[in-house]
Amino acid sequence: MVRSLDVQQVLLQSSTVERVQQVQQQQADVQQNHFGGQLAEEQRALREKVKDLAETERLMIKEKEEREKKERKKNRTKREKEDIDDTACDLSADKHVGKVDIRI
Repeated sequence: MVRSLDVQQVLLQSSTVERVQQVQQQQADVQQNHFGGQLAEEQRALREKVKDLAETERLMIKEKEEREKKERKKNRTKREKEDIDDTACDLSADKHVGKVDIRI
């Protein structure tokens, strides 16, 4: 048999047990929402990271192209200068071709 004190205690604790049960049921929903939020944050971070990498890659390609352009310009200027020097040497050599320097 159930004593009246036991029944009274069960009735008094029923509201507490009900709250505990509600919290346990809500805990799964809260965890799921928290996990979903974390997953969304990670996906956003990954998308930004990919954008940053793509932007960095574009900047690296642009810098490489600029360096190559400067190098080509430098080489072209160097070749032009060498051509001018070669032409000057050819002209000075041509001046002496028609003359013979004989000393006794």
